[in-house]
Amino acid sequence: MSASFSVIGFILLLWTGVLRAQTPPRPVFDTFEIAAIKPTPADWTGGRYIRMLSAHQLAARNHALKALLAAAYDLSPQAIFGVPKWSDSAHYDILAKTPGDVRPVLNEQMAMLRNLLTDRFRLVFHREPKEMPVYALTVAKGGSRLKVTTRAPDATPEGPPRWPS
Repeated sequence: MSASFSVIGFILLLWTGVLRAQTPPRPVFDTFEIAAIKPTPADWTGGRYIRMLSAHQLAARNHALKALLAAAYDLSPQAIFGVPKWSDSAHYDILAKTPGDVRPVLNEQMAMLRNLLTDRFRLVFHREPKEMPVYALTVAKGGSRLKVTTRAPDATPEGPPRWPS
C-alpha cells in the first residue's frame, strides 16, 4: 500500500515539475525595452490611436501629452490640471518595444506608458480630490430607442481603434 502511494507521489511531483518547466515566468512590465517619442508629422492623416501593433510593439499616434496622460492614468482629460498649455496642443507619436516573451495586458501597457511619460517629460504629479460636474443619463418618458447590435462581440473595425480627442 505504501509503495503505491510513493509511486503516485513521485508521479505528481514529476508532473508539477513538467508543468513548471512549460510555463515561463511572466516578466515584470514596468518599463519598455526601448521607446521613441517624436512630434507627429504635420501631414499625418492616419487618425489617432493607442494600440499594440504586435505582441511586443506599442504604438500611440497623434496624441497630445494631456491625452496620453489621461489614457495612462485612466482619467478624463478634463480631470488633469496644472499642465502647460502646449500639453493640449503639441501632438506626439510613441513607438515602444515591450520586454519578455509574452504580450502585456492593458494595465501593464499603461504602467509602462506612465513610467515613459514621467521619465521623458520630467513629470511630477500628485492626486487631489476635486469637485467636478457629473451628469446622469436617464431613459426618457417614451422609453429607450437603443437597439441590440447585430455585430459579433469579438468583431473589430477596420484599421486601428480611434481614441477620443
